[in-house]
Amino acid sequence: MTQKEREIIRELAKQVKDRSELPEMEQRRAKWYEHNDLKSTEPVVAVFPEGAWHEILPSDQLLCEDAEAREMEWLLRARLFRSDVIKDDIPTERTWEVEKIITDTGWDSLNPEHRNSAFGNESKRDNNLGDVPVMWKKGFKFNEGAMHFDPIIEEPSDLKRLQSPKVTYHEKETLEKLKIHQEVLGDILHVQLTGKKFLYFAMMETYTDFRGLEQVMYDIYEEPEMLHEGMQIMLAGYQSLLDQYIEMDLLEVNNRQGYNGSGGMNYTHDLPKAPGGSKNLENFWGFCESQEFTMVGPEQHYDFVMQYEKQLADRFGLFSYGCCEPIENKLKYVMNFNNIRRISVSPWADIESCSEQIGQKTVYSWKPNPSYIVNNFHDKEFLEKYFKNMLTKTKDNCAEIILKDTVTCQNDPQRFGEYVTLLRQWIAETRS
Repeated sequence: MTQKEREIIRELAKQVKDRSELPEMEQRRAKWYEHNDLKSTEPVVAVFPEGAWHEILPSDQLLCEDAEAREMEWLLRARLFRSDVIKDDIPTERTWEVEKIITDTGWDSLNPEHRNSAFGNESKRDNNLGDVPVMWKKGFKFNEGAMHFDPIIEEPSDLKRLQSPKVTYHEKETLEKLKIHQEVLGDILHVQLTGKKFLYFAMMETYTDFRGLEQVMYDIYEEPEMLHEGMQIMLAGYQSLLDQYIEMDLLEVNNRQGYNGSGGMNYTHDLPKAPGGSKNLENFWGFCESQEFTMVGPEQHYDFVMQYEKQLADRFGLFSYGCCEPIENKLKYVMNFNNIRRISVSPWADIESCSEQIGQKTVYSWKPNPSYIVNNFHDKEFLEKYFKNMLTKTKDNCAEIILKDTVTCQNDPQRFGEYVTLLRQWIAETRS
């Protein structure tokens, strides 16, 4: 890393520090705490551009050439874009986290390098920004096309190919990275070594990556024993992953800055709950979803997936459930999870039914249809009606409005800030 690159990064870090000290950042932080602790019905607004980052901050805008410098530069610029342009309710923090570098062997015992459709674009889950494509890597090209899929589980006997992943902590590489970040940023930002915060398991997504989603739909009727056996393997594998993280001290109590569920932030006073710190899962938020079972009825959903998810979920102090799957007909099962605290209400869910069932028992995490922001953004009358309908029906919920899954912003990055401004206006008008 050249001296010029260090100067670029340090200047960006000073700007992030300045933003973190603005009075509104403490107000935003307090808002999240009240919201996640179920003490407020004021709607919370968050934006996670995800795929659209490749239009907001393309790699050719970076000034640094060194690999580590490029990553630091990109993440700092992205934080500034959130604070200066998006201006949602996510605070800019002075904390700069260097995450422990953790890998595992994967689920395929015969081919650890096997990848299927879920792995189209390499991404990083940042504790402030959420999922971001690794735009800073030289040669990275954002892939907007469909992904190839090859099933590897074709017969019940093939299930033995699946294994519990074995975890490796790359301590030497982690400490080398930490040293660089401390030297460059340590006198400006609070540089911290941090363990794994985002504890997510997707049992059906993982299994269908190897079996195939269409085939799993047939298996419900033709191979139910095989499907149950597959889920038991997934359960054992995820239990093993969690146990390895604990044994190797790779976790970080996730009650402050951090991405939560399928959208949201971790801030809560209700964690930690028990002695043991990072060695006790009762001190953590967890998250799972099974959106692959969107078209499956409530009883079969519970029988084939949710009963296994619950065995994992009930180990956590707080838990988030759901992503894109409509959940209104399955809430009776989800609400029975121990310590359920955040439930995703997808763009295709019945807003009113979910509102009545969820009440103020958990966070009501609504995901507006991202295509409306992408394709209908200039139709303000339509958008106002759409959002005010939701705001009216959820006025007594602990609701949050999470814009995500935006693969594009039509090369109009300012749109995200305009959207937040409009949404806050509609919130004020609805609650007046």
